[in-house]
Amino acid sequence: MTTLLSPVLQHPERIHPALWRGSQLFHGPATTVRTGFATLDDELPGNGWPLGSLIEIMPSQPGCGELRLLQPALAALDAERSIMLVNPPYSPHFHCWLNWGLDTHRLVWIRPQTPGDTLWAAEQVLKHNACSVLLCWASQVRQASLRRLHLAARQSGALFIMLRPPLAAQQASPAPLRLILQPSMQGAAIHIVKRQGPICDKQLPITFYPDPAPHATTTHHATLDQPLSADAQPGHQLPELVR
Repeated sequence: MTTLLSPVLQHPERIHPALWRGSQLFHGPATTVRTGFATLDDELPGNGWPLGSLIEIMPSQPGCGELRLLQPALAALDAERSIMLVNPPYSPHFHCWLNWGLDTHRLVWIRPQTPGDTLWAAEQVLKHNACSVLLCWASQVRQASLRRLHLAARQSGALFIMLRPPLAAQQASPAPLRLILQPSMQGAAIHIVKRQGPICDKQLPITFYPDPAPHATTTHHATLDQPLSADAQPGHQLPELVR
């Protein structure tokens, strides 16, 4: 038996822009910035990273490509405003940021002493709208703290990303967008744990390192795998050098 939905139910966004059907990606009035990877953009509501919202990225291990994943968005946002790093696991490599075309003067590195200080610092940055990008590394976070951060992010309009361990994916979270990141030969593989739309049951390949161009058949340089000359064979006496 086929049930025909009324035009209103087929297009709930006509009732309110924040409504959408569970089988469709949310395309409301939210502001987004492109990720720089078409494969990922096509699977995200609004075709990009949502601004003014809590986003959770859960890499399988620190340093497996999470910053490289965010590099296009960091370059696309306001170049006059700061990029704040709260409690990163490693010291920022400034030469890498320069190679990405990012001004290192935009970087603000905050090293809190305790997990509570980490969350407090992130909340203050968001409440004061002090940056265009806030990246915060935290492991154990209560849901109440996540809700506070999400509400603060909605007031700021910043790109706010919390980087958490992969086990956090098993816990509930108010974040509208949650991703698991794993390294791969050419970049990373992403699994969307949560989004405003239908379940994404496939891994998304993200290419950071494209295949190198095939080697040319001819070369203008001497190769190192040429056969030895007769004079260089074992047991052969080399001619006396000219004095």
